[in-house]
Amino acid sequence: MAQEVFLCVWRNPERTMTRIFPDARDYRTMTVNISAEQLETIEKIIQTEVLPGQREQFQYYEMTGRDGNVIGYIIAVTQRGQYGAVEFVFGLDTDHTIKDLYIQRARERDRSFRDREFLDRFKGVNIADTDQVPTLYSDEATPGTDAVINGIVKALTSFDQLVLRGD
Repeated sequence: MAQEVFLCVWRNPERTMTRIFPDARDYRTMTVNISAEQLETIEKIIQTEVLPGQREQFQYYEMTGRDGNVIGYIIAVTQRGQYGAVEFVFGLDTDHTIKDLYIQRARERDRSFRDREFLDRFKGVNIADTDQVPTLYSDEATPGTDAVINGIVKALTSFDQLVLRGD
């Protein structure tokens, strides 16, 4: 039986870029290799394994404004749901605070993870508060809401460990 691979794909970058960062004019794709030690640290923090296809490299996107300076970051996330992958993107401002979140694709039957009320709970969360993310949704959890929460924790932890604290 073939192993599922969960690559992080950013679909329709131009639309999402300006949806989250209206002042963005362009973006740069950034790829960071993940060492065995870094992967071990990330998995220890998030208390689960990083999905196949996400264990060797971490990719994010630098959003640039008119002058070419970085105005924020987009992170594309793929996380396992009950009926396949849940794909979403979120933006971090230069203070490393979640600006907005957008679901790209999912096959989950329960739609509560797509509700704007649920997604808006993550706006304003700073990377320093990653451990608080699971507490933002105390209502009945579903595979879709769990996928979003776990994906955000994984992505914020990876960004922190690989980009902010990286070599």
